[in-house]
Amino acid sequence: MIISMRNLFGNWKLKIENSRFGRGFSLIELMVAVGIMTIINIMIFASYPEFSQKMALKRTSEGVALIARQAQAYALGIKKTASVGDNYFGFGVHFDKNNKKSLILFADSDNDKTYDEGELFQEFKIDTGDYVSELQVCDSGGLCENAGNGALDVVYPRATSLASISTGGIVCDSCSYARVLIQSPRGNEAKNKKHINIWISGQISVE
Repeated sequence: MIISMRNLFGNWKLKIENSRFGRGFSLIELMVAVGIMTIINIMIFASYPEFSQKMALKRTSEGVALIARQAQAYALGIKKTASVGDNYFGFGVHFDKNNKKSLILFADSDNDKTYDEGELFQEFKIDTGDYVSELQVCDSGGLCENAGNGALDVVYPRATSLASISTGGIVCDSCSYARVLIQSPRGNEAKNKKHINIWISGQISVE
């Protein structure tokens, strides 16, 4: 490549005199190299904001899924909680569309499979800028509808990994899974969202 460039451009040659390298770079080669590096840098900096947004959304979604998994582990492990008395209960996660940037891990002290006042075990805040945009309940065929009153509870009864789904304070016997949509306010909102599916079978997935 260097020989052909020399033959083509003749005297357009930059040499490093008295150098141990023994040869230099042609001006054209140098310009091409600089141009390539410039294009690469532009591509990197142009794509970084979008990449950063996707990573932040991924972390938020996985964090929410982890809280649901934590409730499942507490129920399965028969965790004792002094905050609601010296007893053992099932655990659940409460989502409220009116409070888009927080979710509640709770102990189901009255075993009604819904979140009630006084059952708070721990509240988690979403501090990445992302938020809960939709709460849905879905049947086995994948048909989904919005949760009643914008509230969704996923509860794991004591000593089991299976879940119960409630919406608007009513247990949904026909539901196969709950879907929580996490939205990023940055960039293209139609693309910048994740689905967290929490199945009654105990499976939790992020899509």
